[in-house]
Amino acid sequence: MTIQEYFSWFDDSVRTTEAMYHLVPGDKLGWKPTETSFTLGQLIEHMPKALWFNARVIASEEWPLKSMREILVTNRRHQTATVDEGLTHLVEWSTEFKQAVKNLGDEKFQHGDINTPQWGTLPIWRFAIFVLEHHLNHKMELHMYLRLLGAEVNTETLYVGKKAR
Repeated sequence: MTIQEYFSWFDDSVRTTEAMYHLVPGDKLGWKPTETSFTLGQLIEHMPKALWFNARVIASEEWPLKSMREILVTNRRHQTATVDEGLTHLVEWSTEFKQAVKNLGDEKFQHGDINTPQWGTLPIWRFAIFVLEHHLNHKMELHMYLRLLGAEVNTETLYVGKKAR
């Protein structure tokens, strides 16, 4: 997979996330479906913040957080974002992540390795796929949150970015 092929998939996924952010009710940012879940406001901040964090990981090849426990504890301390802040961060930090990947160049992206707390050393391209899968998992979580709150969303919202009819 080349960087350009990866970006095509990445851009399609993030574009529909942005459309879903517009459906988030601003008065429900403190709501969460279970006691141990992110609040809605934390979730819309966590998604772009993960891209920001992983931009630094890919750029420096060193993890600022050294263990899964440290990563998970840090994740649960995310601040709440407003919808506008979440949208701003999503655009800004997805661009930053893409720039970090682009700076690697295709050779390093396809053949370089990165050391991770989750799996040890793995190819950079595989880690980049993990970053996007992480984003997609939370996008599905956001879709579920919106459905539970009664928003008009369906799979077309999730995959295409269109509001339910």
